[in-house]
Amino acid sequence: MAKKPYQKLDDIPAHVFSNRMLTETPSPELREYLRYMLDHHPDDLYYLYQHSQKYKHHGGGWHMDFKRWRGKLDNDLTKQGA
Repeated sequence: MAKKPYQKLDDIPAHVFSNRMLTETPSPELREYLRYMLDHHPDDLYYLYQHSQKYKHHGGGWHMDFKRWRGKLDNDLTKQGA
């Protein structure tokens, strides 16, 4: 039987990212959480996508639709070993 992580808010690791598109993190725990969410509840990551687009007109990240952002997240997690 598969482990059912993230039953409480306290189970979710702190969100610390190393890029402005919020797809890379130095935290192994956060990578594990993001991989789990991407594999099981991808639409629930919309809150991160929205935040990645928050400053696109102010020198922050660049415009990318949600589907493409999820693809970037998947690729970056794979590169980071998650």
